[in-house]
Amino acid sequence: MKRFVSRFFVCFLLIAAVCAGNLCFANFNAQTEVTSKLYSKAYYMVSLDDGTEMFSKNAEHKTHAAAFTKLLGAIVAIESWGNLDGRVEITEEALSLIKYDYGVRTAGLKVGESYTKRQMIEALMVYSANDCASVIAHEISGSAEAFVAQMNALAQKIGCTESKFVNIHGFDADGQYTTAHDIARIIQYGLNSPVFAEAFRANSITLPATEKNNSRTLNSDNRMTSSVTPDYYHGAVNGGKYTSTTKAGECIAVTSSQDGYSYLTVVMRGDYRDVDKDGVKENTCMTDAKQMLTWVYGNIRFRVIATENQTVSVVNIIAGRNSDTLRLVPEKETSALVPAKASSNSVLITPIEESLPPRLTAPVKAGQVICQAKVFYADQEITTINLVAADDVGLSLFRLFMTKLSRLLSSTAFILIEIAALLVVLTYLGLLLYGYWKHKKPVLRKVPDSGKKNGEKR
Repeated sequence: MKRFVSRFFVCFLLIAAVCAGNLCFANFNAQTEVTSKLYSKAYYMVSLDDGTEMFSKNAEHKTHAAAFTKLLGAIVAIESWGNLDGRVEITEEALSLIKYDYGVRTAGLKVGESYTKRQMIEALMVYSANDCASVIAHEISGSAEAFVAQMNALAQKIGCTESKFVNIHGFDADGQYTTAHDIARIIQYGLNSPVFAEAFRANSITLPATEKNNSRTLNSDNRMTSSVTPDYYHGAVNGGKYTSTTKAGECIAVTSSQDGYSYLTVVMRGDYRDVDKDGVKENTCMTDAKQMLTWVYGNIRFRVIATENQTVSVVNIIAGRNSDTLRLVPEKETSALVPAKASSNSVLITPIEESLPPRLTAPVKAGQVICQAKVFYADQEITTINLVAADDVGLSLFRLFMTKLSRLLSSTAFILIEIAALLVVLTYLGLLLYGYWKHKKPVLRKVPDSGKKNGEKR
């Protein structure tokens, strides 16, 4: 009776947990409302704290890279040069690597000038200066083609399997493509370098005066850090890069930090439209990024999503001394980024079927890892955790013996042996019966003719 009540109680807890989780999924509807108002064709937001993907749409779809290409080039330069205090002389050959078409942005470099390697990288990243890209490529590799080969090698090293680059500037070109996810990978990799991180967060840089040039300040086009542009400004944004080409559309990548939470947001293939119905068209890559950031910082928090005493599943125990079932619980308390109102009851933890044994044989120790489980919130997979035994289950030798005996008696081999033995017994009995029958059967004997003696005829 006690065992029945225990099972019923465990089942009740499991059903209650699932129902509570399903009800709380409604809390995630606010995120759906945000994405329904986004206009860009591709975006990707990831936590820089634990790698949780917050938003993703067409993040693996190939698109043109625009000046995000220069971020990869900057990383190649940082890793190739090492010491960035050395100077680079501007040569005519280096500047010839760029076509000075209308609208091409440059830092105004002139033949005969020299700047530090750090200044070249900063101008490349902050101002997207195409002449700096040409100088860097020529100085490091001798040609644009050789430098592009280094860029592609680094992209593959980082894990950008859906990216390929054919030029150093990011101009639209056949065969050059990337994804929002790959751009995020490149930036995350670059942020490990203090030089890259500092330049990525700079709103402007100043190139000093030379004999051929005046001192000049080059400003970033990232308007999400400027309160002068309230349509795009977000106080959490602390760095980024904006770029645009005909085929890439309006693109932006920004880092942000607020209340101890940090994110990287990449938006690509945006356009201009009147988002707020004020008669003025806004840049949707920036308005989309702002909307996602506003929702995340207003709704997402680290919360405990799994506790050590939370029953996730129950498995049968063979030959258990004190129980024939075992509760499975999370190995340790686990926290994740979920909506602020979420709790452990808002989360669905599902054992991975391939790793969950149908039954266990005693003894089992409390804390022993039994299988793995996936953690979901609103149908989104958050993480994978280990499930362990909640209690010790001792071994009953008598129950083990009876179990093995039962298995033996019900095994195919034993049944075949039983059939064979039965056939032998039946055969033996048949032989006995046959012998008995043969022994009891009357024997007809020929009786001599008493009238025939010495050949007499009667």
